Amino acid sequence: LFGRVFIDEMSSPTTASPAGLIFMTMALAFTGKGAAGAVAVFVASFLHLALLLWFIYMSLAYQTMPDPSWFPNTIGIGLCAVKVWFYNPLCGHFLIAMALMLTFLYYPISLIRVALNEKMSSTICWMQMICPAISLYSLAIVMQPSFTEERPDISHFQTMQRSVYLPSMTCLFGLCIIGMISSLHGLAVRWKQIQKEEFTPAHASYSFPLLMHALAVQAYLSSLRFFSETGEVNPALKYALRIYWVVLATVGSFVAVVCVLMYLSFLPSWIDVNTCDELEPPAPNETSMFETVTWGESLIQPYVSPTILQSNEAGVLVMTHDYENNWDTLVRTKNVPAVGFEPMLRRRTFYRECEALKHLVGGQDVIHEGDEADDDFCFDDVNV
Repeated sequence: LFGRVFIDEMSSPTTASPAGLIFMTMALAFTGKGAAGAVAVFVASFLHLALLLWFIYMSLAYQTMPDPSWFPNTIGIGLCAVKVWFYNPLCGHFLIAMALMLTFLYYPISLIRVALNEKMSSTICWMQMICPAISLYSLAIVMQPSFTEERPDISHFQTMQRSVYLPSMTCLFGLCIIGMISSLHGLAVRWKQIQKEEFTPAHASYSFPLLMHALAVQAYLSSLRFFSETGEVNPALKYALRIYWVVLATVGSFVAVVCVLMYLSFLPSWIDVNTCDELEPPAPNETSMFETVTWGESLIQPYVSPTILQSNEAGVLVMTHDYENNWDTLVRTKNVPAVGFEPMLRRRTFYRECEALKHLVGGQDVIHEGDEADDDFCFDDVNV
C-alpha cells in the first residue's frame, strides 16, 4: 500500500517537491554517529542524487520551469555534499559542484518567475532564499583545507583563498540577499490572500528558509574572519553581518517553532480523513487535465501550472479503514488541504484556472457532474 502512495507522489513534480527534505534531514541527523551514521549519510546522499535525476527528468517530461519548489530536490543536495565531505572529500566536491551548477542555472529563472508570475503561491515564493543559501553554506564547508601532508603549503592555500574562495563566497552572499528580497516581495504582493488562508501542510515551507539563510550568513562571516587579521575586511561590515545573523536566527527560530506547533495541532485532522461522503477523485491519468498537463510553463505565464491543476483534480492517496470489511484501504481524496508545497486550490478558483488554460490550448470542459456541490473542503489560496 505504501509503495502505491510513493509511486503516486513521485509521478508529479508538484507532489514530489518536498521529498528532498527527507534526505537533507537524514544527512544532517546521522553525521558523526559512527559507522552506522556514515552509512546512513551515504545512503541519503545517493537517494537524493537519484531523486535529483528523476525530478529533472519529470520536469522535462512535464515541460515545467524552475521555481523555488525545485530547490529541496535539486540544490538541496548541497547539504548532503557537506556531510559526505566529512567522510569522503572527493564525493563531497562532486556533489557541491553539481549544486553550484544547478544554482547558477535555475536561480535566475526562478527569480524572474517569482517576480512576474502572480499565480505562484506564497508558500513557494518564500522558499526563494534557500537556493543560494544552501550553496553558500556548502561551499564554505567543503572549501576548508583537508591537508594530508606533514608540512602543507599554507601560503599557496591562502593565495587560492583570496583569489577564488572569497570572491565566490561574496558572489553567493549577494545572491542570498537578492533571494531574501525576492521572498519578502513575494509575500508582500500576496499578503491579502495570505491573510485569508488557513494553515495547511504546505505552510510547513515557512519553517526552514530563514534558518537556512541564517546558516549561510554565518558561513560568510566565518570566511571573512579568515581575512580579518590582514585588515582586508571592514570591521563595520562584520559587525553589521553579525547583527543581521542574530536577527535572522531569532526570527527564524520563532517562525520554525510556531510552524511546528501549528503543524502538530492540525496533524490529526489531516491524518484522520473522512471520505465517506466524498466522490472519489480520478487517478492522475484519468483527470480532465491529463491531455493538457504537458502544455508546460513559461517564464511569464497568465495561468496556473497544468501540473498543479492536475494534482488538485486528482487529490492525494490516503489510507483509511474500511469498517464494513474490517481492513485498511487506499482511497483518493481532496480533503487533505495541500498537494506538495501547494495549498489546495479553492473549487471555484480551480474551475476558473482550468477554463483559462482551456482557452489557451483548447479542449473539453473540466467540470465533472457532481463537483459543483462539493465546495466545503477547500481553502483560499493566493490565486484568487
